[in-house]
Amino acid sequence: MAISLNKSSLLAAEEIINDPNFLKFKNLNYLESYKTTLDIKTGKSVIDILGVTLITNFSNSKDFYHRKYILRDILSTYLKKVKPGYIFRITGGRSYFLKFITENFEQLLREAGLLDKIGFDKESENIQNWWDDISEFVRKLDKSIKLELGRSGEKKTMIFEKKRLKNLRINRRPSWDSFENNLLGYDVQSWKNKTKKIFIEVKASSYSNGIFFLSRNEWNFSQSVKDDFLIHLWIKDKRKPRIISFEELNSKNYKIEDKPNAEWQDIKITPVSVN
Repeated sequence: MAISLNKSSLLAAEEIINDPNFLKFKNLNYLESYKTTLDIKTGKSVIDILGVTLITNFSNSKDFYHRKYILRDILSTYLKKVKPGYIFRITGGRSYFLKFITENFEQLLREAGLLDKIGFDKESENIQNWWDDISEFVRKLDKSIKLELGRSGEKKTMIFEKKRLKNLRINRRPSWDSFENNLLGYDVQSWKNKTKKIFIEVKASSYSNGIFFLSRNEWNFSQSVKDDFLIHLWIKDKRKPRIISFEELNSKNYKIEDKPNAEWQDIKITPVSVN
């Protein structure tokens, strides 16, 4: 469970930092009994996340504006280190992001001046830069997660195909072609039999119902090789892929959105009737 950052947990962190007994009582028993109105355990976790220096600077600052800027650093550090689920909403814009956070976290954003009206002055530029920095972080994080998920699926398919070919006594090896060239329209080349090649596009879906996306290039390649095209769909922690043939992909079992539209870059494919 993600540690929650709010005024209460931040105040607890400040109190712990300022308490001379903090380093003495490692198990926090003293602090829990002495400061019964504070969430000491959460405060300690906040310190672990943000670091002693950042909390100390915030606590010692008496200047309103300086304290506000340190709070921005605190919020940025918290979001980047904890990566709460709602952080991925931030790329939708500031107002959109606010729909997914708690009132307590919104209060911290407001106190940091990050919800102030945007104008053309230097302070507005600073606020924009803060939001842009977090948005860019999220875009890179999302791309990294998707890449890791995709690579994991491709590795699983390579292992799966090696075992399949061995069991069928086909003296061939699969080839991880997309590792060398990611523009081919498929990921792994394998064998249907000793002489017939197949081309496998690997998808790893985080959706339990198996929704996935094909790029325009992948779709066009599937049309060029037709029955020699397969999709290996790895759903969460399943031990085997859902194997989708070209024929099944184009059947009523799957809803292919935007298929008639020649402008799409990614096509969404939703299972409709799959066992």
